[in-house]
Amino acid sequence: MEELREASLEMLVELARPTSHDNVLDYAAGAGIAGFAVAPDVRHVEAADELPDTLDEGARLAGELGLVNVSFSLVDLYALPYEAGFFSLVVCRNALHLLPEPVTALAELLRVTSGGGRIVIIDPVVDAVTDKAFNDLARLREPAHRRHYRPEELDGLVAPAGLRIKERRQLRRTIDLDYWLQAAAVPPAKAELIRGRLKGFPPDVQAAMDLAFADRLVSFSYDICGVRLERA
Repeated sequence: MEELREASLEMLVELARPTSHDNVLDYAAGAGIAGFAVAPDVRHVEAADELPDTLDEGARLAGELGLVNVSFSLVDLYALPYEAGFFSLVVCRNALHLLPEPVTALAELLRVTSGGGRIVIIDPVVDAVTDKAFNDLARLREPAHRRHYRPEELDGLVAPAGLRIKERRQLRRTIDLDYWLQAAAVPPAKAELIRGRLKGFPPDVQAAMDLAFADRLVSFSYDICGVRLERA
């Protein structure tokens, strides 16, 4: 799978530092890719989401990959069905920008994390130049999108939830537009609209996103931030 080779997964594993004793929650897991990344090194992974179709796909993929220590659960993301302190490690990848109530979600993650446990969040981020343009584009691609945050905004999200950032990393990802659209199952008409929006971005935004055009081929870059959180 292409997604399993992403550098952001390597960053997640480095921040998480998984051990054979860890009981892991993959929060807002989708198809469970983040959980798959740590599964070989931990006791068990519980991939939890509120979307049954993606969980079904995750269960199929886990079977193909032979990951017998990954299970999938349909949950309310803001009222998780787990006891306090049940998990020693929580991972959440590419989901923070979808959450309508991120502080409430983070507080719920803290509740189910054991004392001394770790919470690792991986998500795209923006800066002052790309903030509006990239968020508008992401919302057009995926209507459920809420907001890609600026790195400095993350502190303002985690503190009210009773957390603090213990470690922070960032990487740059360059991606082909067609792949980015296909990953979200964007229909052709909307894909053309997004393509046109990119071409119409101001020069400073195009430069900040490393936009490159070659006939029908388009690529761009964005930053991904990874943070390891601990109880404040």
